[in-house]
Amino acid sequence: MCTSNKLYNVVELYFGQYAMSQYPIREISELTGVPTTTLRAWERRYGLLKPSRTPKGHRLYSTQDIVLVKEVVKLLKKNHTISEAIRIINNPELRAKDESHNEGHWDSYQQRMLKSIENFNEQNLDRTYNDALSLYPVDMVTEHVIIPVLATLGKRWQQRPAGIAEEHFFSAFLRNKLGARLHHESNRSRGSKILVCCLPGEYHELGILLFCISAMSHGYQILYLGTDMPPTQLPLVTEQAGVAAILLSGTRIEHWTDTLDSQLHNCISSVNIPVMFGGECTDRFESEITRLGGKILGSEHTQALQQMEQIVDIFPRK
Repeated sequence: MCTSNKLYNVVELYFGQYAMSQYPIREISELTGVPTTTLRAWERRYGLLKPSRTPKGHRLYSTQDIVLVKEVVKLLKKNHTISEAIRIINNPELRAKDESHNEGHWDSYQQRMLKSIENFNEQNLDRTYNDALSLYPVDMVTEHVIIPVLATLGKRWQQRPAGIAEEHFFSAFLRNKLGARLHHESNRSRGSKILVCCLPGEYHELGILLFCISAMSHGYQILYLGTDMPPTQLPLVTEQAGVAAILLSGTRIEHWTDTLDSQLHNCISSVNIPVMFGGECTDRFESEITRLGGKILGSEHTQALQQMEQIVDIFPRK
């Protein structure tokens, strides 16, 4: 369905004799950042991928499939729906018209979620979230659906009779959902292990949990220690767990105290791995973090993930 000669020639041009290398779906997911459940949905609903099978029935995918998935992701980033992206790939003459800026499908998911939240309908909320994740990479769902919904709830809670309850309802739902996914996916990733926790006094973890899910979808292993973690504990954990880097998150840290400065200095100087900082606190305390030798990822998820990939190889060479 999606194997035009033109596209296959591109595959051969880039990959030469390796164009027919075969990969299990987990490796395709790690190489493209698209979850395996989404890849299976694209294969089942749209016939995007054409796997071969081993004698035991296991699916194997080619380098051509990797190129196809990356082409789809590029189109999705231009705000095409998945069905539009598949149609463009199947019809090369539509390529010149692929500069779509229609975000209606994202708005639809947002409105469905907000309606479910207003009605405190967890079943519909869960169904909407799962529908989005079944068709789109988790990074995009986070950026275009979850974060805007959180922002809307944060802005309007004072104007709504049950605004505080709505915000708590969604936060609890999301925390449970992300925690379960973090638990179930943690043993499947094979890349570099990142130790992730919140700075002392930081109890807001939804942002860093969303980032952890995105990082895992790209192949990183995540060792998550939660909120309000003393930096004095981290060197020992690093040594025992064999992590490749540390990521500390903070959103509402009000003051950079001498105690925090001393603890972070001792931590960074005693570990021989990158210590990264994410969240809104990085904007406010950039000079302090830089002085200590920390690496700043920032608070925007997509850019933060790109920054981390420059600092820590997902799959380091052996």
